[in-house]
Amino acid sequence: MDLIFEKGDATRPRGHALAYFTSSGDPGEIWATYLIVLPITVDVAKYVPPFLMNQMGDLGPKDLSAFAFPPSPERLPDRQHLQQLADLREDDILFGGAVGAGDVSSAMFVINELLQAYAQLYSDTAIVSDAGDDQESPDQAGVSEVLYGLMSVSDRLGELTRLIGRLRYAVDGNEDSQIRETEAEILLLSRQLPDELHIPRMVAAVKESDPRGAQLADLYLKRSYHLVQESFVEMGRIDRQIELMEAENSEDR
Repeated sequence: MDLIFEKGDATRPRGHALAYFTSSGDPGEIWATYLIVLPITVDVAKYVPPFLMNQMGDLGPKDLSAFAFPPSPERLPDRQHLQQLADLREDDILFGGAVGAGDVSSAMFVINELLQAYAQLYSDTAIVSDAGDDQESPDQAGVSEVLYGLMSVSDRLGELTRLIGRLRYAVDGNEDSQIRETEAEILLLSRQLPDELHIPRMVAAVKESDPRGAQLADLYLKRSYHLVQESFVEMGRIDRQIELMEAENSEDR
């Protein structure tokens, strides 16, 4: 499973991450869980009473190395709250895509896949770090362009969401080099997406110093999902909100 890092670095995962999802019924809803990869392997069997050992044997491996809690995502107030939590705790943020908020079993399955992939990445990164691997990576732009071409439209939207989130962090932190790199990635990705998504407008909104810029960028993201899903009634509602906000911004200038 490919991991979409919205905050953090896939080459240096922290071992603790907020994994969030949007609702398949309403992309504006944010649902999240917390992933933890323990730095110490735990033999659970040592802490289980002898009379429970038979039951533990039926559960398979007894080493507890990673877990997610809650096992099914809980709703958060909004994306800003998620980002504030991650900043406070210095967590990675992973985007898990859209889930049905009421489908607990499916959500748990997706979370388990995310957890396994994140734990494996953490383990692999630790091994590479220990080995002192100093090999140069291939041309990232060329690799990204090939990967984007192989993705489904929904996967490209997920990647766009991740990159917009990264750009927002870079803009907030005045990290010029990160802003340039992320804009270049978004440009590569935009070649594989419909022009009707208005990605240049989305990027311009993120870079606005006015807080309304972030709100406008979120509206453009929601519009992108509605357009791809052919939810034209919802898209029309978002378009009216965008027009109103852009008109207000023009008047203020």
